[in-house]
Amino acid sequence: MEGFEAMENPRIARVMLRTFTSLGLFLFALAAHTSAMEPEFPTPTDQPQRLTAPTVENFKQAADYSAKHRGRAVLVMRAGKNIFERYDNGFGPDTATHLHSATKGFWGAVIAAMIEDGLIESYDELASKTLPEWKEHPRKRRITLRHLLTLSAGLVQDIVNLQGHDRPTLAPDLYKHAIGVQALREPGAVFQYGPSCYYVLGEIMKRKLAASKQTPLDYLKQRILDPIGVQVGDWVHDASDNPHIPNGAHLTARNWAKYGQWLLQGGEWNGKQIVRKNLLDELVKPSRANPGHGLAMWLNQPGGQGAVGVAGQKSEPGDTAGWIFRGGHSDLFAALGAGKCRMYVIPSLKMVVVRQADSQVDRFDDNTFLSLLLTGQSPDITPRRPNDGDQRVDLILRQMDRNGDGKISPDEAGPHLKRWFDRLDQDSDGTLGAAELRPILERRRGKQ
Repeated sequence: MEGFEAMENPRIARVMLRTFTSLGLFLFALAAHTSAMEPEFPTPTDQPQRLTAPTVENFKQAADYSAKHRGRAVLVMRAGKNIFERYDNGFGPDTATHLHSATKGFWGAVIAAMIEDGLIESYDELASKTLPEWKEHPRKRRITLRHLLTLSAGLVQDIVNLQGHDRPTLAPDLYKHAIGVQALREPGAVFQYGPSCYYVLGEIMKRKLAASKQTPLDYLKQRILDPIGVQVGDWVHDASDNPHIPNGAHLTARNWAKYGQWLLQGGEWNGKQIVRKNLLDELVKPSRANPGHGLAMWLNQPGGQGAVGVAGQKSEPGDTAGWIFRGGHSDLFAALGAGKCRMYVIPSLKMVVVRQADSQVDRFDDNTFLSLLLTGQSPDITPRRPNDGDQRVDLILRQMDRNGDGKISPDEAGPHLKRWFDRLDQDSDGTLGAAELRPILERRRGKQ
């Protein structure tokens, strides 16, 4: 029995309960435990990776790595042609995998189409134009659609009532619930990953599409997916029959790759421009709050961070690319979901790569996978310092974060962490993220 699983053992739990009589002592032990563990995320050396033309042998190595980590599919397209496709662990080409949060990658393109169709003025349209209940709020009245798409609107994420697809505490109408969450930060100031912004977008799209009696999913299919031949396997809906915006899609690898190819082609398909290229170009421009995130797309840009900003999902000063693939290709953009479902688009290589999986215990690493796929080599690594605070936060999250959303919810926390949960949850969003764990661990480290 290892790590925090030991805390669930009744006998050990009784001993630990007597031992950890204060929050400080608990976190001191937590830090000591994680500092003794070997890190799983690699840290690159100062030497950049040598980029060569990817080969089929590279793809096989990457697929082997994916399969080892419970992957279902790896598919590679280059210049519009399928050049590699493999299925593992009992799955095949007809498997429509739940994309989880990679579903977010559809909605920037939908907003672009709605702008082209005259339903929205621009990405900088105020949300309050469609949500009159926001017009008098000191912060919400200044939130734009760009803020929502860049996850910098300042809204509380309310994971307990909004996150996931099978949580028993989910609000019956996720759209209406999202527009009522608190706005604790200034719009545009801070990147904060979570579902709130997307469900607010859902309510905005729903109201704008009411005249045509379409849901946001209906519009996505009619305007984008149907014209390019992408078939949806399934889509999760809430109790009010609203399609889940951040996490609802189920697609096969081939269908998902086709959507990535459409993005790579700047919105053109079979000689027809489905959505204007200049509108889609906005999706991959770095945001001020996080250069690693554009409009509903993850970017491999220097200075960017991932969902939680721990060492494994953060670029370092001087890097020429971002954390997704540290070896280069800063033009890469991606849709990323739990279970490590991935769609990478690399314009400089005219390449789309899809990797599908659906495992809550997946230890798949983007940088390692892409290094194998693009260079045929594992990334160069150097050991981390045992007392590195980011490493300890990283390990805590990876041990306890069972659903892969980058945060610890009350049902994921062990009994001792639950005891202090509300006190640690500084932004009252119902979860503990890296920003809430790091200062406490650093404080304890200073007292060692």
